[in-house]
Amino acid sequence: MSLAVNYDFSDSVVLVTGGASGMGAATAHACARLGAQVVALDVDVAAIERIGATPGIDARLVDVSDSAAVNACIDDVLGRYGKIDGAVLGAAIQQRTPIADLGDAEWRRHLAVNLDGVFHCIRAIGPAMCKARSGSILTFTSGLVNMGWTGAAAYAASKGALIGLTKCAAVEFKPFGVRANLISPGLVTTPVWLNVAGEGEREMYADSIGISAPEAVVPTILHLISDASREMTGAIIERRLVPAH
Repeated sequence: MSLAVNYDFSDSVVLVTGGASGMGAATAHACARLGAQVVALDVDVAAIERIGATPGIDARLVDVSDSAAVNACIDDVLGRYGKIDGAVLGAAIQQRTPIADLGDAEWRRHLAVNLDGVFHCIRAIGPAMCKARSGSILTFTSGLVNMGWTGAAAYAASKGALIGLTKCAAVEFKPFGVRANLISPGLVTTPVWLNVAGEGEREMYADSIGISAPEAVVPTILHLISDASREMTGAIIERRLVPAH
């Protein structure tokens, strides 16, 4: 059976953090093709320049761990475009260090980007969405929260905390028609994972649960920020791959 799903994001403004690579870039390109004005935030200068050349994508160099920079950016976006309809908050880092060797700076940097960065965005975006009585926020958790992995304590802890943050946002914003959901995308060939995963880990996952390309996650992301899921909030969507035959 073949089922085609079409989205129309015309007259929509979509913010994507971590928007210059991986799932963020794939989402930014897809939303722009579907008619949205996309605002892509990232810290990678070269990648921001590349994606900023795409029609419909306003690329900005912003470190989401910097609350003042986030506030200034969101104020400017709202002033320029008048609204933010969807926020895909995917900016993240991951390093692999055993707990006994995990220094304070590395621990804090994971929390600053992966957790604080999402909080800064939600805090800045939430009031405007609530005033408009419309909007969808999507955050990213990880299967490592439940299974653990050697060296991934800082990353997993930050991704676990996002569950509580996002579910609280869902409850607070629900009376205003604003939704907040999470996606656990599974293993995806993004720089965040590829830069830390060894060959053995990649082979193990490829032979077991499978690995997706960033573009394969985009249909689920589009569903979660579109009106197709307008009655869904506070949910965690876990992607599981269908085994190849």
